[in-house]
This record gives sequence, C-alpha cells and structure tokens, in this order.
Amino acid sequence: MNKPELEEQRSAVPERDRYDLIIIGGGPAGLTAAVYASLLRMRAFLVTSNVGGQTVEGSKIENYMGYEFISGQELVKKFQDQLLQHNYLDHRITEITSVQSFENHFLVTDKREAQYEASAVIIATGMRRRLLNVPGEERLQRQGVFYQHMEEGALVTGHEVAVVGGGNSALQGASELSRICPKVYVVSIGEWTADLAVREEVESLGNVVALKGYAVEEIWGDRRVSAVKVKCQETGKERYLQVHGVFIEIGWRPFADLVSSLVDLNARGEIQIRPDCSTSCPGIFAAGDVTDAFGKRVIIATGEGAKAALSAHEYLMRREKEGM
Repeated sequence: MNKPELEEQRSAVPERDRYDLIIIGGGPAGLTAAVYASLLRMRAFLVTSNVGGQTVEGSKIENYMGYEFISGQELVKKFQDQLLQHNYLDHRITEITSVQSFENHFLVTDKREAQYEASAVIIATGMRRRLLNVPGEERLQRQGVFYQHMEEGALVTGHEVAVVGGGNSALQGASELSRICPKVYVVSIGEWTADLAVREEVESLGNVVALKGYAVEEIWGDRRVSAVKVKCQETGKERYLQVHGVFIEIGWRPFADLVSSLVDLNARGEIQIRPDCSTSCPGIFAAGDVTDAFGKRVIIATGEGAKAALSAHEYLMRREKEGM
C-alpha cells in the first residue's frame, strides 16, 4: 500500500473555516508545528504553496539527529509521512495572499479568495530565492536558466555552463555539474563564502573556472540560453561566456511579505521573535528561516516549529481562561 502524499491531498478541504490555529508554510518548521498542533489536539489548519520549501533542494543534509546523512527530499518525505499517517490535520495546498488582523482573530485569504479565520497564526513561510533581475533571466527560465542544479543537470550534460554565486549551494552545484559538463564557470561578485572544505574541493577541479569579482549583466539566447555577458567589477571589462545553461545560486530572502505590516522586521527583512516564537503582534507566532532566530539549519527550524506550536497553544489557553 502506497504511503499518502501531502500533494495528493488536494481534496482535504477543511471541514470548518474557523480554527484555533492556522499554520502557513510547509517546510520543516511548518510541518513540525503541524505535528505538534495535532498532538496538542488543537483545531489547526496547515496551508502551504509547496511541501518542503528549500529543504527539498538540498543534495545532502549531514548530522540531522538520527541520520549521519540524508537528502533533503528524503527528510521532508519522512516529515510528511509522520504528519499524514500519525498526526493528521486539515490542510490545503494553495498560496496565501493576505493575513489580516482584527480585534480577536485573524482572517487568512488564499489565491482562490477562500477565507479562513483563526485565533492564532504561525508564519513558517521560510525564504524565497533571490533573482539576478537582469535582462533575459525571466524570459529564459527553464530554457537554460535554472535554480536547481540537481534536477536540471541532465538538460546540460555535455555542454559548458555557468553557476552564479559563491556560497555552499553554488559551489556544491558546480562540483556536481563538473562531472557531466566539460567546463563550469563560477561567477561571483566577490570572494567565495562557502565552507572551506567545499571551496577546496571545487578549487581542485580541473574543469572549473573561477570568475571572482564579476557580475552577470545579461543572459543571451533566442529559444534557449546561448551566452552570458559578465562584467569585471574592478576594470569594467566585459566578457561573453558561451554556455548552454546558467544556474543561479545567489541566496534567499525571508518571505515575510504576508505579515510585514503586522509584525516587526529587522534590517534583513526577518520577523523578529521572542524566545517563545511570539512576535510584536499578539497571536502571531513565527518559526524557521523567516525569523531572526540564530542559524539557518533544518534542525533549528524543526525545533522552532515545535516551540511555536507549544507557545500558540499556551496563548490560546490563556485567551480561553480570560474569556476572549
């Protein structure tokens, strides 16, 4: 018998439109919060536009407790199975477009204009990819412009490619692509910031060309990518790379847009939280990479998700005692 898939639960329409708690986000923080909300017997609703968030793109996660090594996809699948098989709660795969605050409740609206009320909300929306925002990027997406080196590598086998970025994801991607591509250009605006072991591995590869101090100016191509124009930041000299693919790995930004007018954010756009995951707005809690919690790690996000659910439960219990 096949295990249930959260993505297949599109028919899991909520039995009610008023909840104690709505959890927005389906990454490690959101899924863990959902499991704990179920364990606490809360009337909770999980809503997310995708399952796993950026974790599913991780080629490997090392030293997550219980696993010396596990892929991001495998780990999210285990989270998902735990939720659906043992701690089920109402859920829906859709995109939330707004969160509104009223005197004693929140109104959450999705892209189909369905609305749900809750006394408390957990924001676990994680992060969204940063874009280059250069000519050709949007037009040539999936036509040679990619953001996931693992899944798209087969499309550029045997061709020269460029990887944009200098962090762990970019260099890990360059390392993997070097096995199937004759030449890999690594374009970074500054020095590489990846872990030392990752940098040393990539520096030892004979078919990787480091272009440090270069910025991408434009991506060329008719129906698919054929070249990339890069510019040296020191000299202003332009260079054209004849490549078949561009893999953009320049980081992520906190996706706090839904509640940016309701809660305090820091200079990086992260939701500021207290030790109990509460925010400046009573009833809104936040967990995971969207917050200013120290450390962007899966294991930290899961712990914060559990904490947020426990804190939301205590908040609701206090409200009940106060007759709110």
